[in-house]
Amino acid sequence: MNRAWLTLGLMSALFFIITAATFDSLGLVLPAMVAELGWSWTQAGLGFTLLAVFCGVTATVPAALIRRLGVRANLLIGSAVMGCAYLCLARAHGLALYFIGASLAGLGFTLLDTVPGTYLLARLFPRPAFAIGLYFTIGGLGAIFGPLFYFAVIGVTGEWRSYWILVGALVVAAGVLAALLVDARTDVSAAAEADPDISPESWTARAAMKTVQFWVLAAAYSAFLFCGITANSVSVAHLIQQGVTAMLAGSMIGISGVVNAAARLAGGLLTRFVNARLLLLASLACLIIGLVALSQARSVPMMLVYAAGIGVGYGLTFFASSILLLNYFGRRPYLELFSTVNLISSVGAVAPFLAGLSRDRLGAFTPFFLGLSALVAVVLAAAALMRPPHKAPA
Repeated sequence: MNRAWLTLGLMSALFFIITAATFDSLGLVLPAMVAELGWSWTQAGLGFTLLAVFCGVTATVPAALIRRLGVRANLLIGSAVMGCAYLCLARAHGLALYFIGASLAGLGFTLLDTVPGTYLLARLFPRPAFAIGLYFTIGGLGAIFGPLFYFAVIGVTGEWRSYWILVGALVVAAGVLAALLVDARTDVSAAAEADPDISPESWTARAAMKTVQFWVLAAAYSAFLFCGITANSVSVAHLIQQGVTAMLAGSMIGISGVVNAAARLAGGLLTRFVNARLLLLASLACLIIGLVALSQARSVPMMLVYAAGIGVGYGLTFFASSILLLNYFGRRPYLELFSTVNLISSVGAVAPFLAGLSRDRLGAFTPFFLGLSALVAVVLAAAALMRPPHKAPA
């Protein structure tokens, strides 16, 4: 069990650092890169899009690498990819290296984040819900560390290139350390199932993907990403349009991030007492409340409702949908199922485009927020009707 907790610590530290070093970092560094290199924001934004797209389309790559080469090899390959990514970003003078670096960072993120992390934790802990919740929580806190580390480096060096080198070194070091020290041998699924919430049935990934329950969970997982990307990308612009100051509007994202991290930990604690499906229903309801509040927000109380709703909804839906995949279909096919759900959820990358289309065509982001809340309500209704699946006899 000591090796299990060491693995949890190593993978959580890696998730924390890689969260800080990718999406949150690129958004922070881009203004300095644009100013120095003379790019347009359309060109700069394309790099961010490539980061998101490569995260999505490569979601099944770590599952294939882990099955063929093992989790240690996957982590070492991911570390090497990230090292190349940050070297490209640090040395970028033109768009080519920037685009290559952003694309490699997307692949590296996929190789090092939740797919290998949840795979290991599901194999190591007889009752893995709390460990996975803690892992998600620590990873989410990386979004708070990223800006602090960036401004500290800029304060000392005054140079964005040095930030890419330093943060890249942290990611590579964490990845290599995890590859060397994690427990890749223990597999509690080899014994009788010890967690009463996890199905003891012998599911295969192919059989699970034929069930309605799998697609409901994939829709729920996609919903939280869709809502989170929407809030992060256009909430500030929407609130400014409603007369809110940029500083106040931006602070809501920070509040939502803290609530998001707390919700993941709460999910891990609550699953001992509350069925994960009920947590999923509550979290989807919070996403709906958050979206509706955002659409109408002009006052601080309403903005806090939006920040809390999106924060709780994002963190708890992330946790509950992941745990239900494990509970419904067991440990053995979880690697393939979780990576496939991540691939499906890459549809969330279109959220900023659709929100912008609403703003350009209809004059406001509000119709998009309300339309998205209606779609989440459909997912909520499907989840409310969902029951644990049972494998058909052979």
